[in-house]
Amino acid sequence: MTTVNATPYSITEQGSLQNLSRKEQARQVAEQFEGVYLTQMLSSMFEGIGKDDAFGGSYAEDTYRGLLTETYADTITKSGGMGIADSIMRELISLQEVEQ
Repeated sequence: MTTVNATPYSITEQGSLQNLSRKEQARQVAEQFEGVYLTQMLSSMFEGIGKDDAFGGSYAEDTYRGLLTETYADTITKSGGMGIADSIMRELISLQEVEQ
């Protein structure tokens, strides 16, 4: 079973996006997408790893494993990621230029 630990934006985070330039907004959205993508990818990778008896193999282990993969994804994204955010940002900016 795959668990997604994505949290919706809070109202304050949505409001803060409005104060940013279009390029900064595109960067933030692209990085958030990359984080969600990496979380899914890492979750799939962890599915093949068996549960360890040392941790009991309970539902709590699934929860903490989900939190761990989310933390890994955030760390990877914040340290430069895999380049997905850069591609998405370029595409978002080019789409915005076409619309204007």
